[in-house]
Amino acid sequence: MSSSDMTPVETVSDAVEAFRRDLAIRRSPHTVEAYTTAFRHFEAFCAETIGSPGEVPAAGITPDVAMAFVRWLQASNPVSHTTLDNYLTAISRFYRWLMLEGRASFATADYARLQERLADVRGRRPPRPLPHVPAEDAVQSLIQAAYAIPLPDDANTDKGRRASLRRLRDIALLEVLRSSGARVGEIVALRRGDLDYERRGAVVTGKGRKQRIVYFDDRAWGALTHYLKVRVDGAGGRSLASLPLFSRHDLGAGDRVLPLTTNSVRTVFNNLCQAAGLDESITPHLLRHRFATGVLLATHDLAATQDLLGHASPTTTRIYARLTDEDMAEAHREAQERGRI
Repeated sequence: MSSSDMTPVETVSDAVEAFRRDLAIRRSPHTVEAYTTAFRHFEAFCAETIGSPGEVPAAGITPDVAMAFVRWLQASNPVSHTTLDNYLTAISRFYRWLMLEGRASFATADYARLQERLADVRGRRPPRPLPHVPAEDAVQSLIQAAYAIPLPDDANTDKGRRASLRRLRDIALLEVLRSSGARVGEIVALRRGDLDYERRGAVVTGKGRKQRIVYFDDRAWGALTHYLKVRVDGAGGRSLASLPLFSRHDLGAGDRVLPLTTNSVRTVFNNLCQAAGLDESITPHLLRHRFATGVLLATHDLAATQDLLGHASPTTTRIYARLTDEDMAEAHREAQERGRI
């Protein structure tokens, strides 16, 4: 028996693991984890329909197998449209990788047909619902509630100082999210060195590790810089640039400058909503919706809005255009009045 005959056959499980390793080189851990979940389902499908993924040769999984997986997934393990999109992307990229790496038995034309069929599946989903934009008076009530938090009577004690810093931090946090349209995860990841003092903004790292600058208006910039000034960082020997922009000021943090989490920001918003007596809960993401529609109404510039929000695709941004259709409605009324329609 020749040595070539003894070369082990690459199985589906082998190929999936090799793809994940290659993926980790250029993609974020979050993306790798999302794809891993998709492949758990794919391997379960293989085990149920064509054989153990640890035994089935990877060269045998044709594009028809991929489409059978999609039908199996929809029938036996239905997921949301967003999750299905993620799974379709994972499978599509896996098959492309198999083809480019010479590990597949199908041709380029077969892969192109698979792409068309996956695109057709994506096209069958119902239209995305319009994003909810909070009422303007509710937003203003939320902001007023933050400013209305009283200063502690014992401001010179450790407890009082922490309470004062929490008040200033929450005001600055609310104003920054309101004026920048940034994702809450982007804001809590900021370090002081990410601030751009010349442009009064900050460099955030968004999805796919893509960086962009977000801008703060005068009120947000003033609240932020005042909070940082009162914080008096640097005593612990760490450089200011490396310290989190928004930090914890609870007793558990002690003297450490620890960053906020997204969950702690949501808790801040929940507390402010209660203090404002709001019937509806306003979240950081709703402020992002408000920002997006506000920019579109003011500029009618979809590309600029996309860049400010950090959207990878204009399709994602375009949904906000459906909320800013005042010009279209006016044009429709004018055409109707003139008897043109």
